[in-house]
Amino acid sequence: MAETTTREWTFDEAIQHIGFGRFQRKLMIICGVGWAADAMEVLLISFALPAVIREWGLSKAQAGFIGTAIFLGMLAGAWFWGTISDYIGRKTGFQATVLIDSVFGFLSALSPNYLVLALLRGLTGFGVGGTLPVDYSIFAEYLPTEKRGRYLVYLESFWALGTIVAAGLAWLVVPRFGWRVLLAISALPGLIVYFIRRYVPESPRYLLVEGRQDEALAVLREVATENGVEFPVERLRV
Repeated sequence: MAETTTREWTFDEAIQHIGFGRFQRKLMIICGVGWAADAMEVLLISFALPAVIREWGLSKAQAGFIGTAIFLGMLAGAWFWGTISDYIGRKTGFQATVLIDSVFGFLSALSPNYLVLALLRGLTGFGVGGTLPVDYSIFAEYLPTEKRGRYLVYLESFWALGTIVAAGLAWLVVPRFGWRVLLAISALPGLIVYFIRRYVPESPRYLLVEGRQDEALAVLREVATENGVEFPVERLRV
């Protein structure tokens, strides 16, 4: 790695110098809670389906369509947001995807019939599918090389945490309040995370690739300050 007196570094050298600190730990929690919320959205419909079937008298095919809809949405969302984030930036997708899955997840609780429910679950999946690649990318781009593998695995562990919370929540809510309340409650963590994510800066790698050198440097200086590291760089290169 370049010495700290060097005034022009590559992006990777800058990230290595900044290291892993308070900023990355905070970002991991922000991304991780989003992943946990997504896991809840994916899993909770399976707990809600028996009550939905009873309420509307659905056939196995109709129930299966509701259960499959979120995965179809995830397929489309992963492709769309994974591609578009290279053009519009990581932060836009970082915020939009969690808002989409939370809003449509909440609206699912108000569904008047199974077709509307399936449509809303598909739109929920469109957000969930986008959250996974965008969160993964923005977190990875702030990690020094030697920390990347370990902490990306830690991020994925939040998905398992979300499934555990979903099972407990379903056990508590469905017998007492019904499936609609369950789906409405499951959207709340994502909505909270959306407002927190507004304060996460854009990926400096994306800014640098787009030729926005000054903005990339400003973000890296902000991260370095939060981690308690001096950042003497005046120019970056990819």
